[in-house]
Amino acid sequence: MGFEYTNAKNLTNISSSANDFEAEDSILETGLKTASYSCLFLVSVLGNCLVILAYKLNSNGKLRTVSNNFIVSMAAADLLITVGSVPERMTRILANDTWLLPGTLGIAVCKAVNFIEKLSMNVSVLHLVSIAVDRFLVVFFPRRKFITKTLSHRIILSIWLISSGYCLPILIYGKILEENGKMYCKVRKFFSNWKIWFIFFLIILFGTFLLIVIIYSAIAVKLWRKKTPGVRLSFRSRRTEKLNIRIVKMVAMIVTVFYVCFLPYWIGWVFCSYHFNEVICSSRYIFIAIFLSYSNSSLNPIIYTIFNENFRFAFRLLWRKLFCVKANGGLREHADVFVVGLHLEQITFPTESKTKVTKSRSLDFLGTKL
Repeated sequence: MGFEYTNAKNLTNISSSANDFEAEDSILETGLKTASYSCLFLVSVLGNCLVILAYKLNSNGKLRTVSNNFIVSMAAADLLITVGSVPERMTRILANDTWLLPGTLGIAVCKAVNFIEKLSMNVSVLHLVSIAVDRFLVVFFPRRKFITKTLSHRIILSIWLISSGYCLPILIYGKILEENGKMYCKVRKFFSNWKIWFIFFLIILFGTFLLIVIIYSAIAVKLWRKKTPGVRLSFRSRRTEKLNIRIVKMVAMIVTVFYVCFLPYWIGWVFCSYHFNEVICSSRYIFIAIFLSYSNSSLNPIIYTIFNENFRFAFRLLWRKLFCVKANGGLREHADVFVVGLHLEQITFPTESKTKVTKSRSLDFLGTKL
């Protein structure tokens, strides 16, 4: 997966790898990088497994919603890239960016890790768009259900199928390249039309980002316009408005974290593919960019936990079950707080109780082999 530079310095050898430009890491640097990825791996696997398990158990009966369907599918994508790509990234750090598996098995793994990486990225982007569209419809048409649970399942399936089809060239062209007695996992070296594929990929990334910004800007304006001075809202309306505003902040956090984590990765990919830059293509920047892109998978479950009351409830219950601690006291009904606009029939209001209620991620830069 060494990154092939195509720049003025290296016109006579466009297949030169990143190792020609960078010295090997010291033992300390290698150790720190490996430890960082190990921590990221553990947090991401634990967090995303908890999200999926909580949804499956559905302890309080309120996790099977349209929004949470998209969340769990994103958690599956995050878990997939963590299990499928992070161990390979750690191995490359220890092996100084070379490929260790020869033969048919090595080729199969080379294809798989590249496919998983791009598949998960595309799936996440399309899920963010789907959530944005769903929230837009709910806010602007609160009394109508455009996206039902059944339809959300079909949308999720379509997202995975479309993303898999788009990433299919990776499975076709991914191979092992031998240079100077070392092996490297490559795709673009054998994929003559990779530039067209890559341009379309950039269009998807930045086009969806623009669409998401427009949608949530419209949602924010709609919600804030509801605040009419001097008009006293009912308890039901006030509760809905508070939840909506809270979720606008949460969704903004999810989108912001995603693009902050992946933007350095995409910048490095562009510069090291088309216009070599010593700073951006340096080993230090490469490590930071790759690590940030993968860290998105570990941050998402944390965001869900902070903003989604039902997931917090489910996590506490799972924790008690795992450590054989019985839950004491009454548990109040929870509203589904992962919504930017709520269908009125989805809201559950608390009942009186004596029990205290608590308040509620050259041409193989950044680990891409394409």
